[in-house]
Amino acid sequence: MASAGVLETLARADLEALLEEVRAGYRPGRLEALGAEDPAWRAALDRAEQEVGRLYESLRAADSTFGRWRQAIGELRRLCKRLTVEPALDRVA
Repeated sequence: MASAGVLETLARADLEALLEEVRAGYRPGRLEALGAEDPAWRAALDRAEQEVGRLYESLRAADSTFGRWRQAIGELRRLCKRLTVEPALDRVA
């Protein structure tokens, strides 16, 4: 399994912190009771969870893009090294 990127790691930390907050104060059955009592709240919760899921995938994609960026910068750096190498050394390489 590939390691998580920087953005995904930060997102996971945010999610874990939120889950810990909920776990610490959650009373069994409260989700169902509150959802029945306030259907608009439940709908808003569902929308927020879906948005978090979409954004999480976007962050993972951004991590992938950042990885490709780093590779491209490395290649550009390698190619640009010829600009700073002494001419005699350049012929040897």
